[in-house]
Amino acid sequence: MYLSYLPKEKTVFDLKMNCDDRGSFTELLKTADHGQFSVNISKPGITKGQHWHNTKWEFFIVVSGHGLIQQRKIGTEDVLEFEVSGEKIQAVHMLPGYTHNIINLSETENLVTLMWANELFAPEKPDTFFEPV
Repeated sequence: MYLSYLPKEKTVFDLKMNCDDRGSFTELLKTADHGQFSVNISKPGITKGQHWHNTKWEFFIVVSGHGLIQQRKIGTEDVLEFEVSGEKIQAVHMLPGYTHNIINLSETENLVTLMWANELFAPEKPDTFFEPV
């Protein structure tokens, strides 16, 4: 197999971390037909998200830290809340038509969330719309 002949320097490569004062977002793996995987790191006390999608849906899976995921169907006031933790790993659906966010509830630890989206980000056809939960 080709991979078994790779030289050592070809077996590791950098990923583009999109960093700001809130933490980072890194795309891990994109597939043509099965969406993409990413990792989101949120610094203590930070809220990320506050947007919704028409067609895209996602799984948020917290693997380290303690957070709160909130979702609200557009046009309604009812908020769904899910307290999540790396101590009990769960997958939470981010539903199309629901604005959503994730809040790091810790004052000292980063919140690490693995994310899967059913479709790739397409800048020519954006499907992300700002709206607070």
